[in-house]
Amino acid sequence: MARWDTLTCVCLLAVAVVATAGVAGTTAGADGGMVDAAADSEWHTPQNRDAVQGQAGLPNGTAEQPGDVVRIPVSLTGNETTATVVVENESLDYRLVVRVADENRDGVVVLRWNTYHAGFVGADAVANRTVAVDQPDRVLEARRTTPQRDERLGEGQYAVSVRHDERVVAEDVVTLAADPLRQSSITVLEGPPLADASAAFDRSGISGTVEQDEWLFVLVERQSIHGYVDGVEDLTGNGTEGVSFRITRSSDGSAVDLSNATFLHFPGYDEFIVGIPPNATVFDADTDYVARFVVNRSNPYSGGGAVSSSTGFRVLAAGAQPDRPVLEVVDVQAPETVIEGRDATFAVSVVNSGEREGSAAVVVAMEGTNVTREVTVGPRSQRTVSVPFDTGPLTEGTTEWSVGIAGGARTVSGEIEVRLTNETRNDDPTLVPGPRRTDDGGQPGFSALAALVGLGVGIAGRVLALRRK
Repeated sequence: MARWDTLTCVCLLAVAVVATAGVAGTTAGADGGMVDAAADSEWHTPQNRDAVQGQAGLPNGTAEQPGDVVRIPVSLTGNETTATVVVENESLDYRLVVRVADENRDGVVVLRWNTYHAGFVGADAVANRTVAVDQPDRVLEARRTTPQRDERLGEGQYAVSVRHDERVVAEDVVTLAADPLRQSSITVLEGPPLADASAAFDRSGISGTVEQDEWLFVLVERQSIHGYVDGVEDLTGNGTEGVSFRITRSSDGSAVDLSNATFLHFPGYDEFIVGIPPNATVFDADTDYVARFVVNRSNPYSGGGAVSSSTGFRVLAAGAQPDRPVLEVVDVQAPETVIEGRDATFAVSVVNSGEREGSAAVVVAMEGTNVTREVTVGPRSQRTVSVPFDTGPLTEGTTEWSVGIAGGARTVSGEIEVRLTNETRNDDPTLVPGPRRTDDGGQPGFSALAALVGLGVGIAGRVLALRRK
């Protein structure tokens, strides 16, 4: 990488754009105070271009949705602990200047640029609503040098540069491009009464009925919203324009209070989750409800369209349904042959048709020898595990195997051939090539005619057996 002759180090810029994810975190604002901001999911670093004399090495540009939170990891080298980042689009009359400090001197400051608030909020709110950084680093200064906009920041290309003494030492282009609205999918799930919402959701199962003492989760997929929604308040008319999520009673349409609901956002999967904790007083037992998500035409990124999706569910009294795992083996993939003394590996698929996560022992049995493998399967889901079986104790020949859950009623069975070597056995040496038979094969010294007669008898016997069946 080329260096400026007046600099002792160069700030390297890597830009990655991700949507804002689930659990809210805390970042440092320009005044050193704490600012709530959503934790980001994952970010990818574009590949570097070839550096040329007089320029800094640059990552490739990237694109994301308008309204998302843009992550700008700024790398500093040498003894540098501060950097100035400029984001601008001349045609849209937008320019943002941010100065950041690497407080922990790890060489990286991750700047977050909120494109939903960018340009739209007043000058006094730029520091706390448009930009933030990961702790313990700090935003030293943040100012917008262009007038306040009357509308949200739109689609377009935004130049992002790192500057030192007014010289550009690294730059990139971020493209904001909106996807069209897509019809959303809504699913209701029931989760165990755990303290942590994420852990409960990981163990939840799809259900049209939810008990009052369980977690109720509403999963909205393909929701066409992005980083600008980072809490339930943004879905209930108090934050984001033209986006709403409501749960209402089916009988009279009265709304359920969601102020204490948990919000999980996974923009990488284009979905969010609203969770109602166990024993909440917002639901009545034996009552039907409807969950509905709407993106209106007033949303700044709807493109003039609108989408609406809904699903119904019923709330039951606590303890109304037995909750237990139900595990059984549904499929086994096993080898047809194995060399004696080597492992025969069984791929066993286990389904849990119950409403709770469960564990059980998978048992593979052959010739009085059992091999077990513990397996844990989530509610209403399937998992495949590998069970190696040491064939050392087995005798040569064809052996029957069976696989099942310990204490279960259902088993899957089959046969495996145990061989002394890996050479293919020729059951009929007088016929080459010829069909393989499972009954007595040709013996040494048989003539070709005798072998053919034996083959004809075998075929006739099979046809007769088929007819009798």
